[in-house]
Amino acid sequence: MNLENKNVNALRILAVDMIENAKSGHPGIALSSAPILYALYSKHLNVVPDDDKNIFRDRFVMSAGHGSSIYYATLHAFGFDLTLDDLKSFRKLDSITPGHPEYGLVPGVDATTGPLGQGVSTAVGMALAQKLMASKFNKPDITLFDNYTYALVGEGCLMEGVSFEALSLAGTLGLNKLIVLYDCNNVTLDASTQNVMNMDIKAYAESIGFNVIEVKDGNNVEDISNAISKAKMSSKPSFIKINTKIGFGSVYENSNKAHGSVLGQENVALLREKLNVSTQPFDLGKDVLRDFVFLRKRFTAIKKSFKDRLKAYSKHYPGDYKLLNQYLSNEFDFSSLNTLGISESMSGRDLGGLVLNTLASKNANIICASADVFGSTKAIQKDSGFINDNFGNNNLKCGIREFGMSTISNGIALYGGLVPVQSTFMVFSDYLKSALRLTALMNQKVITVLTHDSIAVGEDGATHQSCEQLWGLRNIPKTYVFRPANLKEVVASYVSALSYQGSSVLALSRQKLPEFECNIKDALMGGYIVAKENNGNINGIIIATGSELSLALDVKKILESKGYNIRVVSMPCVDIFDEQPQKYRDGIIPPSIKSVFSIEAGSTSGWYKYVGKFGKCFGVDEFGLSATPDDIYKKFKLTPEDISKEIIKVINANKE
Repeated sequence: MNLENKNVNALRILAVDMIENAKSGHPGIALSSAPILYALYSKHLNVVPDDDKNIFRDRFVMSAGHGSSIYYATLHAFGFDLTLDDLKSFRKLDSITPGHPEYGLVPGVDATTGPLGQGVSTAVGMALAQKLMASKFNKPDITLFDNYTYALVGEGCLMEGVSFEALSLAGTLGLNKLIVLYDCNNVTLDASTQNVMNMDIKAYAESIGFNVIEVKDGNNVEDISNAISKAKMSSKPSFIKINTKIGFGSVYENSNKAHGSVLGQENVALLREKLNVSTQPFDLGKDVLRDFVFLRKRFTAIKKSFKDRLKAYSKHYPGDYKLLNQYLSNEFDFSSLNTLGISESMSGRDLGGLVLNTLASKNANIICASADVFGSTKAIQKDSGFINDNFGNNNLKCGIREFGMSTISNGIALYGGLVPVQSTFMVFSDYLKSALRLTALMNQKVITVLTHDSIAVGEDGATHQSCEQLWGLRNIPKTYVFRPANLKEVVASYVSALSYQGSSVLALSRQKLPEFECNIKDALMGGYIVAKENNGNINGIIIATGSELSLALDVKKILESKGYNIRVVSMPCVDIFDEQPQKYRDGIIPPSIKSVFSIEAGSTSGWYKYVGKFGKCFGVDEFGLSATPDDIYKKFKLTPEDISKEIIKVINANKE
């Protein structure tokens, strides 16, 4: 057995040791894909283990995230900050080696993966980001951004539709720095793929613009390495089909049982014998360790190359070097917003477009993406063309691919330096919600603009009217959801979103929003008093958002004419409001006030925490209708007259 095969088998056994120790995991992919990871890390991947977020590094995405054990074993062996104790803590509480790779937790991991298909789609976003940064910063004599993005995928990834949403766009854009490594073993969790997957995957990949290569023997490190070398020379993105055996060497080889079944002590002993590995558990062996130390040496040269290029760049192109640092600083210039104003009422989406373009004039690293609805969402940079035509532009046409757009946006954000602003209609947020969950998990700055945010879409009917989506989005942890009601609240929403290291959603109306007096500083608090009560006891408090804030103000007028003392609270972001000190929140919605009401043209489910058992929520707890917006609001009794009558009933009942 040559040393390379010995190294690969040592990694295989180390991964199996982790699974056995955890009594949980996926040995099948660990045993099949070890030669792929070894070939990549030992010969091709340009990374810096002690600086694992270096902007110039190659990216690797373990899209088949259930293969985390072999991934972590490889990272450990190649010098990343993962100790043997970390490997022994695999899948255990508070460890940095969770069941699936998590960005920001595991050193060397470039993306959170697990939900199949999202990893390779995120890799497409990373490969696109490389093109964008290269277009903005590379010079004829100094190339800063020339890294490759690799993704390891299995059958599961290629059955999820999001993979093809993203890969199709990658082929169209010609992202030649993207290399997909397909661990092809024709087995999934339940059985072989023969009854569920008959696509000629090579023909498909070729048809969408990929350079296709096949490796017949997935155990041959040299063949895998040669295939990667060929892929690097292609002018197209590459798809390398590598034929492997799931659970290689184990009693479950070529069986679906290998996917997620712990092998057990006796079967591990048989596996060790077959692979000729005689070391103790969690011991790579002296000769293997010695060789890995040697293999790591090339990373020192890579680190020096990155450093030398950047030093030369700073000397010869000081202006661009300064701009690059601005891109990477995560700081934004909001000065252009100071004098922003409007002369007449505008829709929420038009206000959003105005603010976005004003910000983009001072912050060139904002990238806008849309799922074929730029003309409707208005979330487009008017002074820029399309990336689809030239990587120097800032607007990306994603086609009708909401889910793919969101995973690509995650990849752009993960790459570093760029801020994606993606847009579609709010009702279609269900298509991209799985990706938004990973945005939040990874704490990535992705701004999602969702327009047509209520039943006011009107004649398009229930299929296009969002009702339950708002609270569904608000319930995603670590996600700010904004529903602004005027220009200043839109400004506050964008300032908050760009200042937050995490996922943000802007829900914007299609209908015009009447202007009202407010303070941006107040709007930044998430919730604030927009219309004070008169002197005396407060009879009731109305909380409203977005297009219903003007409705709440009209209700206040009616109630005041009948002798009721009413406060109106605007709450553009419940998440930020909930983060404020208790004293501030009690000052806005005093606990002593029983009659608290909410008005929002969507689900009422989340408002009860503010309204309590003595108040009332006005909203839409069913699907919409096909009619004019006015008729729909009347049907759901969301009119000033209907709401004021109900509020009077509640206030009087609470008095009694």
